[in-house]
Amino acid sequence: MKRRGYIWLIFWVFMFLNSAGEVFAQCSQNNFTVTGFELRNEAGVPFSVTDDYELGEEVTGELWMFLAGSSTNGYNLRFFFDIHVNGILTQDDQYECLFPGTQAIQGIWVKVRDFTWNWGDVIDVKDLFIYWDTGTAKSGTTCVKSDKNNINAQCYSNPNGYTAAVPLFPKFDFVSNGICNTTIEFTSETIGGSPPYEYTFEWDFDGLGAATGPNPTFNFPSSGTYSIGLTAYDGVTTTTIYKDIFIDPNFGIQVEIFPTKKDESSGMIYVESVTGGTEPYSFVWTGPNGFYSTDKDIFGLSDGLYQLTVTDANGCTQTIEYLLDIASVLSLDLSFIEASWSKETGLVSLKWETNKEAEVGAFQIQRRMNTEDKFEVIGTIDVPNIKIEKTAYEFHDSTFAFNRDQLYYRIKKLTQEADYYSSVLLVRREVPLPLVDEWTLFPNPSIAGQNLELAFLGNEDILDQEVQLRLIGPSGELGKKIIPMPANSKITFNSYFGPIPPGFYVLEVIWDNQVNRIKILRN
Repeated sequence: MKRRGYIWLIFWVFMFLNSAGEVFAQCSQNNFTVTGFELRNEAGVPFSVTDDYELGEEVTGELWMFLAGSSTNGYNLRFFFDIHVNGILTQDDQYECLFPGTQAIQGIWVKVRDFTWNWGDVIDVKDLFIYWDTGTAKSGTTCVKSDKNNINAQCYSNPNGYTAAVPLFPKFDFVSNGICNTTIEFTSETIGGSPPYEYTFEWDFDGLGAATGPNPTFNFPSSGTYSIGLTAYDGVTTTTIYKDIFIDPNFGIQVEIFPTKKDESSGMIYVESVTGGTEPYSFVWTGPNGFYSTDKDIFGLSDGLYQLTVTDANGCTQTIEYLLDIASVLSLDLSFIEASWSKETGLVSLKWETNKEAEVGAFQIQRRMNTEDKFEVIGTIDVPNIKIEKTAYEFHDSTFAFNRDQLYYRIKKLTQEADYYSSVLLVRREVPLPLVDEWTLFPNPSIAGQNLELAFLGNEDILDQEVQLRLIGPSGELGKKIIPMPANSKITFNSYFGPIPPGFYVLEVIWDNQVNRIKILRN
């Protein structure tokens, strides 16, 4: 009777364990183990802090794991696992075959499968179980799947698993509290980093004030553009981003500019209309050589940069700059001209329409980076025939440096009789601001197997310049490379120095007679 009780006790213990979850075999070998998971983009590259995803946006990427262990004496790794999204089991008892017919390699990141999730989701990979064929790999063989509960040798199990990591991504959104209200509410949308994802935040409101916490409110002195800094700390890593916000006074200004003739002060700027806001409006102009006026329209102007501030009856203000440039002979006869930058394509588009083409010739599309620079020709469009009807033209520019936030354009028509000029158009672009100094290395700290990306985030134009990279370790200089700066201003570190082992390093970046030193921690 006592022996029967023991039998029933064993039976109920087995039933309890089976109902509580998977029953894993007892795996004593540690030939192969898993030490972590990572989410990557669809090219298999780790995410960078400069990637721009919206919270909740669907991401098509890949799931990778870091394979470790004590021996490479195996192949045909059968890998079982469960996927939990935000704490909920969504994919049960998944299976992949790793290293089919080839010798397994340890100490590297291994792609598990293509993977889709929503940006901001916490992905846990649990109930890990791997078993393998022992010995030297036999070419042409593959995994033969069997019931994992019958395996108790040449295997690895880990019911708890790991969270699939993405880097720490500080990000925020903001809303205003009504028309011409400069009190702005900020909301952190930070994700990634190290579990348990308990972040602390520090905010910098363009040097006007600071705050902590995830959802601060700040009252700015007026409408306009402000640079906002957000520093996030997850208990392991600290990352800072800067982003410009624009507080819109909700009214617009339309002006017409008549450039001055050469060696004259005959320019004019007319305010055609002010829309939005509440009348009456007041106007304040400032310009070169101490120019100041409170008139709506201004005359007798020399070339240079003029600034207009419009204030409505509620005290809402908006400030806009206009560049008045010398027209050497005559202005083009245009029905319209416009220039705009597209965030989606990254191109600046110029469009204009002539009322007629009285002379054959050619249009020169000209650009300059700063008001002090000379215009340079970036494109040409021929006008081979005289036309009496309106004609539309279009030109797209992609040759500017990625870190230029404003560009100046004009159209010049060359004919046998004279040269004609359009007004100068100012185009503003959104560009990333520096995170740390002028160069940043990501991810840092990193672990073995991760690719490192070096990016230039300064305001200088270093396209086509040579950049010297010098890697220094505890034993001295480990390597030196001289490379041309790529068009995207990003350099893949591993392509030049390969994977570096754990330790502490210094990367010296030398460009344009300047030096930046970045400390690298490889865990």
